[in-house]
Amino acid sequence: MRIPTRLYKRSDTYYYRRRAPLSIARLTNRADYKYCLRVTNMKAARELSLMVDHILDCAFIEMNDDEIRKQGEKAALELVENLDKISDEKVRHYITKSYYSTAKTALEAARMHIKQMREAKDNIRTHEDKNRELDRKNISLEREILERDKTQIDNGPHQKLKHIKLEEAINSHLEWEKSKGLDYKTIKKKELSLFYMQQILGDKYAHQVDADDAEKVTLLVRQLPTNMEKSLRTNDILKGIELNKSRGLPTISPKTAGDGYITYMSRFFNEMVRKNATWRNPFATLASQVADGANEQLREPVTIDQLNSLFSHEFFNEKWEIHQWMLVLAILTGARTNELLQLKCSDIVTKYDRPHFFIVKRLKDEDKSLKTKNSKRFLPFHKILINLGFMDYVKQQKEAGFDRIFHQAKPPKNPNVNYSNDYSKKINPILKSMLGKEDEYGPIVYYRLRHTFIELMRESGIDINHQYYFEGHTNSHISGRYGRKSDISEFMTNSFDNINFNKIEALTKHIKKA
Repeated sequence: MRIPTRLYKRSDTYYYRRRAPLSIARLTNRADYKYCLRVTNMKAARELSLMVDHILDCAFIEMNDDEIRKQGEKAALELVENLDKISDEKVRHYITKSYYSTAKTALEAARMHIKQMREAKDNIRTHEDKNRELDRKNISLEREILERDKTQIDNGPHQKLKHIKLEEAINSHLEWEKSKGLDYKTIKKKELSLFYMQQILGDKYAHQVDADDAEKVTLLVRQLPTNMEKSLRTNDILKGIELNKSRGLPTISPKTAGDGYITYMSRFFNEMVRKNATWRNPFATLASQVADGANEQLREPVTIDQLNSLFSHEFFNEKWEIHQWMLVLAILTGARTNELLQLKCSDIVTKYDRPHFFIVKRLKDEDKSLKTKNSKRFLPFHKILINLGFMDYVKQQKEAGFDRIFHQAKPPKNPNVNYSNDYSKKINPILKSMLGKEDEYGPIVYYRLRHTFIELMRESGIDINHQYYFEGHTNSHISGRYGRKSDISEFMTNSFDNINFNKIEALTKHIKKA
């Protein structure tokens, strides 16, 4: 902090110094006036310097040149004597007065602190008394409850639970899951998971399944053959495991067992706890333990060089139809195959002056399905997609009288499967013809383009919660868990343009062609 010009410090003590006017300096032969303020605090020194300024100002006014001529030399010398007495009388008086004021303020602050401490102790003592009284009442109440429910406690905790057989509980749970309009594959996995669990545990009540039963189920599930129904033509898990061992065929991966089968079993028992059919979930921690042991090859994104090679292929010099647009949309939206193929012209909506894909299954959409409830979301059109002319393509399909944008992909003959089953058999060979059958990360498949979109989002610094929303994910083992609605904010829409697709130069060159 800067010290005022008339104050200076020596050995932690503040001093006051002021230059004398010329008229007074000629009479007194004194160039300045100095006083020791006897304080070490700058604030106190400032206050005292103002007081000394006032005293000297009054004295200097009386001793200007005009007053000296009027009163004469004798009177002027008397004024000089009075001025020399200032340091002995008034300055010391003000210093003493300042010390007294400071001490008085400190004493009042100390008294206030003591008062506050006493009040705080009184409050603590009051709260402790109330807590002790409350504890006595709680102990008394617990004793009354124990006495009243003694017979129930003696008969075990199951007496208050609903006694529901596993088969009945599983059927009820699956009906509820099917009513959500989830994807057929997801429903099928849940059915198989609970069906295998029932085969292993038998006809038990839900509350009878304990940790030992859960570990037994987990050990057997980890030995499941890959595609047991197709390869071994059996639904019996124990028989399938024995046949698989005798033939030496591979088993499912730990990730499939943990994130798939065991996770669905855990969710089932969470529902049983909610319905008061059991008081615990024996599979609660097993799913993550099994999945953490996974050591499988992940679906890696394709590289930027591969994408530039893809979009430089002569295939994209032809008229853009379903296959060209599906490859572009996989990169620019990250939507799942089935989500894109089932899009209708009415699913293109405008929000914040920008077109969006509305991934949704309405009550009237019997031909649609969503993988999970978190798949419902809005996906903004990236400015590159708009410049490529996708809205013109949608307009052409609408004017031609087609309800679905990609009507070329026919609905599957089997009503229990979605559009992606048949379409994958068409798009994957096209993709492999341009990029090769596989690379160092594994087979070239269409779904890897979705992982490329996710990777580009992360590299572009998109907020992690926005990433989860655009991906349509919620499971912590897949991409994270967070709370959100299916709607999208204007900020999220604008942030979508921050995804850097410009590095795919071969794609941007098609803006005029498309």
